[in-house]
Amino acid sequence: MSQRQLRVAELVQREVSTALRQNWPTEAALITITLASASPDLRQCRVGYAVSGDDAERKRARAFLKRVRTELRATVGGILQMKHTPDILFTEDDVTGGVARVQALLDELDRKDRTPKPPAD
Repeated sequence: MSQRQLRVAELVQREVSTALRQNWPTEAALITITLASASPDLRQCRVGYAVSGDDAERKRARAFLKRVRTELRATVGGILQMKHTPDILFTEDDVTGGVARVQALLDELDRKDRTPKPPAD
């Protein structure tokens, strides 16, 4: 990924997160913008998000982001000041699976630390 792609993705991630918090604080309360990546031609930007909650909350968040996507694009476009504002595509990140895996590894390490060690002679 080029430096420009990285800068654009970082700006889009920051501005989408800021716009959600400022314009829709109650609807976006459970949504966390996790990452963004821009296409090589900078015409599209995939924005990853995570939702803390159950399946119903995830479904509501998906519908909400779909509904406000064009408004977010306009907001981001005003800040980026590029010839073409990237189209924003939202993708849900499954962070719960990763968190569960890390927690299982930490629990295993904790169990290993608690096992009695044979005395040294």
